[in-house]
Amino acid sequence: MMQHIDLSNLPEILKPLEQGIQSSLKSYLAIEAKPAAQLDLWQSKFGGLPYSPLDQPYPVDDEGSPLVLLAQFNFAELPTLENFPDQGILQFYIAADDDLYGADFDQPFKQDSFRVVYFEEVIRDESQLLTDFGFLPQIPDRLTPITGQYALHAVLKQAPVSLSDFSFSRWMLREPYSGDENDQFYEIYNEQFGSTGHKLGGYPFFTQADPREYDQDIQDYILLFQMDSDYSSDVDIMWGDVGVANFFIRPEDLKNRDFSKVLYNWDCS
Repeated sequence: MMQHIDLSNLPEILKPLEQGIQSSLKSYLAIEAKPAAQLDLWQSKFGGLPYSPLDQPYPVDDEGSPLVLLAQFNFAELPTLENFPDQGILQFYIAADDDLYGADFDQPFKQDSFRVVYFEEVIRDESQLLTDFGFLPQIPDRLTPITGQYALHAVLKQAPVSLSDFSFSRWMLREPYSGDENDQFYEIYNEQFGSTGHKLGGYPFFTQADPREYDQDIQDYILLFQMDSDYSSDVDIMWGDVGVANFFIRPEDLKNRDFSKVLYNWDCS
């Protein structure tokens, strides 16, 4: 069931933006990660061992080294999200020995040191799946952003455009505030409609800048998946210095289940 936003009690400083807030609402899946000692190969997860059919090549980088699983989503286990698959498995892999976590900031579409893989049909017979992962590299501390394996819980929510999304000003047409009032506006908007956390779809969060802002060729890209830094007594996910990773896709590619041109970016403070 969708968790809807109640706009009837907007703070006074946000009331002039009610129409923009309402118009920009997007559905997304908010993801919570919890440590899990044992997960099936086909289950949704952060980290751990991937679903990998024996008749399909395992993802490797441009030098032939195996990539490691960052995240895996089995859509049959998740609430239905518009335009996303309702079945199949979507995976995100990154390089295990790269201090940039497989990102190429000059060529963010180049899937040499990261990979996005989609399986429309899911096999649950382990005899047809890779189960011996002894070939995977031993990962030095903090050369991947994630330590351990986590089960995922997803909740369908909605949120308006985020402060750090480059399109914010398109939706939120307003007279500029000045000084303390401007600071107050941003603080209150962020409190009401923050965009941090793990998610599928919706609007992104950045610690620095939206890479789409100054490149018109990618301004039609939307958020596919966001993995945030997440650190507590039982979760250890850290992108550099408390950063965040974003994967973007064109809407038509998402509808066509074409994940070959995904844009991968992460930043930190």
